[in-house]
Amino acid sequence: MQREPVGVDDYKEFVDNDLYFVDKTLFIKDIIDDSSKVVLITRPRRFGKTLNMSLLKYYFEKNDQDNSYLFKEYNIWKSGKKYREEFSKYPVINITLKNAKYDTWEDNYENLKIIISSEFIKHSYLLKSEVLEMSDRTRFIKICDGEASKSEFGNSLELLSKALSAYYKQKVIILIDEYDTLLNEAYIHNFYDKAIGFVKAFLNAGLKSNVHLHKGVMMGIFRVAKESIFSDLNNLNVNTILSNDYKEYFGFTQDEVIEVLKYFNLVENIEKVTRWYNGYIFGETEYSLIYNPWSIIMFINKKVIEPYWINTSGNEIVKKLILAGDKNIKENIKKIIKNEELEDVQIDETIVYSMIETSEKSLWSFLLFAGYLKAVKTSAMEEKGTVCTLKASNKEVLYLFRTIIQDWMAQTISGGNVKQLLDALLTGDVETFYELLYRTVFQIASYNDVGVNNSENFYHAFVLGLLVQLEDDYEVTSNRAGHSASLHCSPCNLESGIGRYGVMLIPKDIKKNGVIIEFKSAKLSKNESIDTMLNQALKQIGDNKYDTELKKRGIENIIRWGIAFKGKEVKVGIVE
Repeated sequence: MQREPVGVDDYKEFVDNDLYFVDKTLFIKDIIDDSSKVVLITRPRRFGKTLNMSLLKYYFEKNDQDNSYLFKEYNIWKSGKKYREEFSKYPVINITLKNAKYDTWEDNYENLKIIISSEFIKHSYLLKSEVLEMSDRTRFIKICDGEASKSEFGNSLELLSKALSAYYKQKVIILIDEYDTLLNEAYIHNFYDKAIGFVKAFLNAGLKSNVHLHKGVMMGIFRVAKESIFSDLNNLNVNTILSNDYKEYFGFTQDEVIEVLKYFNLVENIEKVTRWYNGYIFGETEYSLIYNPWSIIMFINKKVIEPYWINTSGNEIVKKLILAGDKNIKENIKKIIKNEELEDVQIDETIVYSMIETSEKSLWSFLLFAGYLKAVKTSAMEEKGTVCTLKASNKEVLYLFRTIIQDWMAQTISGGNVKQLLDALLTGDVETFYELLYRTVFQIASYNDVGVNNSENFYHAFVLGLLVQLEDDYEVTSNRAGHSASLHCSPCNLESGIGRYGVMLIPKDIKKNGVIIEFKSAKLSKNESIDTMLNQALKQIGDNKYDTELKKRGIENIIRWGIAFKGKEVKVGIVE
């Protein structure tokens, strides 16, 4: 019986070690049939990009070994003479940037030099031939030794492809895996401008106007800023998760998952597996039932449903974006956590890192292409461009969003006393609730969260926390002017400068306390009184009869809170 391939992304290892392999070899056929000079394919992490790159390498690479045994049992070999003639035909340059994950540009550049030098050393036999002119030979040796200049490393792909093409009398194939890993780290650690210049020069040298190039294939998570990298590449065919090409080669289809579960005697788990790991949509089609392959493999290995994909790191940037987002972003995160859809969201298939934190369009595009959201509907509009209806990809991703909010609550509530604060909120313990909320707002929450006229941002994050922490026992809704609504809150009342927000906690067990919270925000710029705001909040609860809905549901015990903010000041009270 074949074994599950945990952590294996090299195709030859699959075959040599008799590991279970889902046949994706027709990916090679589609690459051959693609008339584009350079193909860029973007998919979320852990979706088989590196494995598919190794398929291309072992199929196309010209060498002294006969690797035909790797493919004779699979679909590509059965596709006809045209495709078998492409086997072992080309010199291949294979570069991966997956380890470009250092905190500084200097460390990453040293790592890049090692990566490039290693590929040159692999082809050091060229130095024994006559294909290198004296100047090229000198540069080749300097790159092998790691002593070349930055511009020489930047132009290294062109030099190596020129030498390989002359040696084999055949144009080269260039494979670049995880090309955007470095740029992702550069954005997180604030050296993006330094990294982008080198990456642009490196890629353009190998993939633009390179007369020695037969075909280039790049893979990553995003198509990064065309004006920064790809503006000079006019021969590029981009395939994102919204594209129909190559959609079946990354991740597992429904039939493939059923087959693999049957093979490992786990098919009785198909419903749980579907809820947790299914739901990705690649291409502008109906639900294509694409499963996260990493999570499927880990489930087969562990035989336990767990959030495997989201625990493979890479989530810090998502946490940063969610918690730093404004009220509109937090409102939409609430919808996602409730597994609702976000309609009419503008999407840009090109990611501009510098705009992720300032542009909602860039943020939702980032979360979509990174695999945290799926596009259940996609359309092209003349004025808006690509517009999608978005939703959390599956239960595993919902777990991540909820975990981020839970962690935020634990880190933000003074002393980490989340349970104590919630107990005080639900029982009407004014003294304990005030003490914990006061210390949280004053000592821990940043000025940007509760600064001048910005306490509503803290409010939205706080309500997110309530939603996640209490969802098992309470329905959490927002309320304005006495009308129960969804968690989408209305904007502040601009005429009075008072932010009016109401939150209702409706217990699923009617014997428990129902809770109403009315928020008020005093504007520092108008020197409004926080005591006046608190009194208005408490009065408004009674005047607008916010408790009507709770009473209709048969809930007799109702606690009515008023909470007022002024900068970092906070006051609370309850309606007696």
